[in-house]
Amino acid sequence: MSEAGAEAPPGWDDAAVRSPGGHVLQSAAWAKIRQAQGWEVEFCQLGSPLPVALILWRPLLTRRRFGYVPRGPIIGDDAQVLGALERIAALARERRAVFVKVDFELDPDVAERPLHRAGFRRAEDIQPVLATLELNLEPDEDALFAGLEKDTRWSVRQAEKRGVSVREASGEDDLRAFYALYAETGRRARFITRPWDYYRRMWGAVIAAGHARIRLAERDGQPVAGALTWRCGEREVYQTAATNDAGRSAYSAYALLWRCIIEARKGGARRFDFGGIPVDVSRKDDPMYGPYQFKKGFGGVPRRFVGAYDAVSHEGLYKIYSRLGPQYQSALRLLDRLRR
Repeated sequence: MSEAGAEAPPGWDDAAVRSPGGHVLQSAAWAKIRQAQGWEVEFCQLGSPLPVALILWRPLLTRRRFGYVPRGPIIGDDAQVLGALERIAALARERRAVFVKVDFELDPDVAERPLHRAGFRRAEDIQPVLATLELNLEPDEDALFAGLEKDTRWSVRQAEKRGVSVREASGEDDLRAFYALYAETGRRARFITRPWDYYRRMWGAVIAAGHARIRLAERDGQPVAGALTWRCGEREVYQTAATNDAGRSAYSAYALLWRCIIEARKGGARRFDFGGIPVDVSRKDDPMYGPYQFKKGFGGVPRRFVGAYDAVSHEGLYKIYSRLGPQYQSALRLLDRLRR
């Protein structure tokens, strides 16, 4: 069963986001965000209550289209993986799509064989995170703090000594303060940031839906660092973080991340996901290597994701898209910016 349009069927987020393997990118709020950016959305109930898949559709110049299942489908248990993939491959044929891409956060040893059996092939990744660290939150707070590396414990304490406090953000002023920190971090780290209105809508939507929260670290009454976390099923995900120069000198990022961890535990999360790390942690030239050095001080066990796979329905058009896809996606992003 599937439903097209911006309105999710009843109970959608309970299955797609709040079930143990759920993800914010499969939420009704994310569907509305993407629909406003020109995607057609389809809510696919592949089982009861799981698996489910939010499919985002884009037209191609050939009067066909392609689909994308961001961080999905959402599976109830390993036995459901193959059936969900076979149904998505069938949908690709029924909708006359050139292909449908999936990139769920499952380990390769769970997902690779079903993907191949269902006819999917390894494809270009959209999401940048293929590996992460996950921290078990079952131990008590004292045990978690004792598990930090020595230098990390020192840095958390040092932030408090230097007058850093952490609070939960509320309202648009705090959202704008977080954006200012993020934009400054982007300039310093030389990554591309989008305009304020884009993040105001995106962050605001997932926060209003109860799927995310922002915390700000302050010193002398001024925001010096911020972190956005997502609640994805039984995980709390460290999704976006930013720090200015004053925050860096006061070790504010350490106090902020530690606070995110303990609040996740208090909120019932079973695991804390630190976000992206290098697939090969020995690669010092990887852009994620610096953040990895920071994150690993808090503990956690490395975890790999299987990556993106495509169910191809039209081989010839797929080959053309594979050659011209980057230019096509650039054109779509330009149209999105002009539309905004």
